[in-house]
Amino acid sequence: MTAVVLGGLWGAYAQPPGESDSGQPAAAGGVTLQSDQMGLVFDRRTGALCTLENKLTGETYRVVGDEFAIEAVGFRVGFADARLVRLVVEGSLLQADYRTVDFTIQARYTLRGHFVEKQLTLTAARDYGLKTLIVSQPRFSGPELTMLAYRYPKYGRQPGQEPCSTYFLRSPRGGLFTGTEVPFDASSSNATQVILAYPPSLKIKAQEPFESEPVYFGVYRKQPGESAPNNLPLRSESDAMVAMTSAILGPPRFGLVPMACGWPSQMEHKAYTEQSLEGDMRSLDFLASCGIDWVTDSHPWGGETQKMNGLGPNDTYGPGPMVKKFLQHARKAGVKVLMWGSMNNTHPWEGGKPFRPDRPDWLFVPGPTTPRSCMNPNVYAEGNCIADRDFFDWIERINLDGLTGKRYPGWAMDGDFFGGGGLYTTVVRVDCQSANHDHLPGDSTYACQRALAQLFDRVRQQDPDTYILTCRPAMDLGVWMMRNVDACFTMVETGTGSASNLAAGDQIRAASRARVHDEFLPHYLDQPLLFPSWAGTESVSFDAGQYSEILPLAFPPWDGKGRPPVWPRGHLDYLLLSAMSSSPNQMYEMPTKTGIPDEDKAEIRQWLDWGRKHAEYLKVRKDLPDWPAPGKVDGSAHIVGGRGFVFLFNSNKTSLKADFALSEESIDLTNGSAYRISQCYPAAERAVTAKYGATIHWEVPAETVLILEIQSIR
Repeated sequence: MTAVVLGGLWGAYAQPPGESDSGQPAAAGGVTLQSDQMGLVFDRRTGALCTLENKLTGETYRVVGDEFAIEAVGFRVGFADARLVRLVVEGSLLQADYRTVDFTIQARYTLRGHFVEKQLTLTAARDYGLKTLIVSQPRFSGPELTMLAYRYPKYGRQPGQEPCSTYFLRSPRGGLFTGTEVPFDASSSNATQVILAYPPSLKIKAQEPFESEPVYFGVYRKQPGESAPNNLPLRSESDAMVAMTSAILGPPRFGLVPMACGWPSQMEHKAYTEQSLEGDMRSLDFLASCGIDWVTDSHPWGGETQKMNGLGPNDTYGPGPMVKKFLQHARKAGVKVLMWGSMNNTHPWEGGKPFRPDRPDWLFVPGPTTPRSCMNPNVYAEGNCIADRDFFDWIERINLDGLTGKRYPGWAMDGDFFGGGGLYTTVVRVDCQSANHDHLPGDSTYACQRALAQLFDRVRQQDPDTYILTCRPAMDLGVWMMRNVDACFTMVETGTGSASNLAAGDQIRAASRARVHDEFLPHYLDQPLLFPSWAGTESVSFDAGQYSEILPLAFPPWDGKGRPPVWPRGHLDYLLLSAMSSSPNQMYEMPTKTGIPDEDKAEIRQWLDWGRKHAEYLKVRKDLPDWPAPGKVDGSAHIVGGRGFVFLFNSNKTSLKADFALSEESIDLTNGSAYRISQCYPAAERAVTAKYGATIHWEVPAETVLILEIQSIR
């Protein structure tokens, strides 16, 4: 460890925030952090970042105003109020410690390749209410910088509802990007200055350390000829962001996970009867016969809503006799069941109530922006407030009770922060007016998000092998709610109504590209949705923006009366390979009671067996340039070192040619100098050899998916 001695600079730093050392070089011998992609220089007098080097382009950007500010109830602490007492560098970590009259503040910078994260820890001498925290407010200068202030997630939302912000500062050869790792931040920008902030709106106790959400600074290099329509990120910007989110969220923990969603798959929604239990056990057998070896419980808490409604302070949760029988049959059938817990209502869709009727102080107290219930527009959704610490500790224990003893190998969360069915998360912020909870009265959005993230973390801690699926509200809040998550359910894919599996496959791939390239979700957290059209789903509004031609709204209205299913026939290979090339996770909505033809069962099972065999390749993905579109062939490469597969999709009525290069830039090919490229599906009709860097041309027949295998031969 190297400690930087500050000499006589122990007095308060008195320059105004945003103007520290403006236009001047860093103090002699500035402290540095270095990687192969990025160099950082910090002013030894202030501990603030003052220079950022993009080693990918050879450009250097000046940084002024990397300063924190604390907005609390009744007072404000700025950077000018703090004195730097210690500056320490160890490897890729720099730590700056500050003191004010009431606070000790620790700023940590962690360099991780092409990006660095900054995080604060605040400890106060007295209780306080933390309204807004500014982690940094940098102003950048450098070669011809222009800014794109980018808000996301983009799809299925109206303007202004996107909860996340990333700022791209583009230079001639590349640029830098920055943002806050939290949904619903309070960041803003002006020209080349960015204020990276968010509103915790929390009550903090004296001597209780508060660790902020990180902010990030990263660099990238542009590729030749890049352009992005409609103020979307460049491909190089998306690639850099996804590389960062993948590093932060970690690699995939599982292989191929084909999962059926029990709720729309003709399984029980309410408490089991002997008859419905027998039916659901037959559903498990059906799924196993299709090769689908995961299923989400079809009703929260095994359908035992009345038991959950009456839980007391010292009660524990465990499945009842009928649910145990279901789980025993699942193990016998080889199907793994995800426990469906809930966080603030015992069953948001079917007769549930807030937990613990003996604790009315745990209830969510509606504010002026609280939505009406999605089940009954005349009343508020009624639930507990997960941002109350006492309630959180109790509901955490109840969820963990259900997972003890490995009854369930997975766990899923669905609902919303208001206690209802999850339709309003991205429309309004959470507004709980209780003065007795751990948040400040009013905006409790971040407090609820933090509590849900802590619940994911506790489930992961109890059993690291638990498969965690998130639905609402996390799926609507974007990539920064994906810590400790293995898959994120989506409802963007629309089935296709009466359209073909060709059209459905194109929708799956286009929607997955949008989530990766425009919302920065690592592809292995995606969960493409298959066969939603056979029974219909809820009608929703979806604006696909620039992709409206390939992502049409096709949700047929669902009357909830069990309409006869219309199973889509033909081109199952195209649909299944569209999903597996998008992600190693898939969600299936299956007619488990009415069934499907035996030949379709066999084909689904065949491809899922293929996917399990090659799961290591499905964990990586490099998209070819063209998106699914009329007159185009699109595809993706799945390469590990010098071997892997390229999927090529052509839903057009005519044969078309696909082109890709044998290179790292094109398909992530990194090992070898010469390769054999062979068509392994539909038939081994052609094989060629070529050197690294060569462009491969391949004819793709009409309405066909091809799989090419690439193998290094030297």
